[in-house]
Amino acid sequence: MSEPLERPEHRKPPCGCRSLPARCARPGRLDRALRRDPQTEATIDLDATQIEVHGAKAGAARSRHGALSYAPHVAFWAERGRALTGELLGGNRERLAAAQAATIARRALRMLRAAGHGGAVRFRIDSAYYAIELLEALRKARARFTVSVPRSGAMWRLVGQIAEDAWLDAQDLDGAQVAEIAYSPECWAHEPLRLIVRRTHYSAAQISTSTAARRRKTIHPDQLALLAGGQIDSAYGYSFIATDIAEDSAVAVEHLHRHRAQIEERLGDAKLGQALRRMPCADHNANRLWMTAALTALNLTAMVCDLCPAAAASGKAPAEAPLRRTAKTLRALLFCVPARIIATARQTILRLPAGFRHAEALSVTYHAALALPAP
Repeated sequence: MSEPLERPEHRKPPCGCRSLPARCARPGRLDRALRRDPQTEATIDLDATQIEVHGAKAGAARSRHGALSYAPHVAFWAERGRALTGELLGGNRERLAAAQAATIARRALRMLRAAGHGGAVRFRIDSAYYAIELLEALRKARARFTVSVPRSGAMWRLVGQIAEDAWLDAQDLDGAQVAEIAYSPECWAHEPLRLIVRRTHYSAAQISTSTAARRRKTIHPDQLALLAGGQIDSAYGYSFIATDIAEDSAVAVEHLHRHRAQIEERLGDAKLGQALRRMPCADHNANRLWMTAALTALNLTAMVCDLCPAAAASGKAPAEAPLRRTAKTLRALLFCVPARIIATARQTILRLPAGFRHAEALSVTYHAALALPAP
């Protein structure tokens, strides 16, 4: 199969400079071309991952697992699947000070506004970032939040105050229930927050005997002791979410926050589908540039899926977790195609291999990109 490659005429940047600076690049033009409403609410997810390295690497440090590593902290625009900003730190800094986390959050907000988004913004934050100073910074920036709260004695006491008839079935999570109670953290000078509590029923067989098992950490210590003594054969595991979102039900807020897990999929795709799994340079700044290039490549794959439904994954997903093909799949589908480029009769022809089964998807994606308005 052959496809004509129509080359758009050369256009000079509107400012007349040789290269296209940031002020001429018209950020967000893909979203405008797709007629997306810039006033819809946007969700920003903030999380970190670990990248093990070897040899002398400036800025790397031993993680809590003992491996020499870096810890990239990345903020993603959840609805678009795009990285907004990130910072590369040593592996021993998987937990950030509140001031550093607030700096990344403010930078993510600036990048979101630069992309043309003018609507409300909410952050979904992991418990590793939980700090009143960060929540204060988000409030000052007029961004709402849902944040996982570490389990503590205060959390267990609040659970004891929830009436049994207050628990409601969680959305799309079998065996889980949700309830809420007012929560005023220490040093929080504003209105009480909503503490959304999720509990999940586990039988003794579902609870590992390993002290490192994540599920065990969700169970009240007294309940674990009773399980170990054989006095009970099941228990509840609890998770806690603090939020200042007032208009949604507790079930809806818990469902929204649970989909924060999609950032782990994006980070996994950056590491397994792109080049974020390794940091090849001895210089710290060079590795920061490497991380930026890997996240840019991840953003481009997300944009390809936005641009052409034929390149996106099939199936049904909620708005908070749109379906996208992984970078590895897109390479086989669109990016690494063994084709020939032929120039003839004042046309440039892309000649695909005979029987290439993704020819239609490639053609639709290419022409969709070609149809985008000029910057």
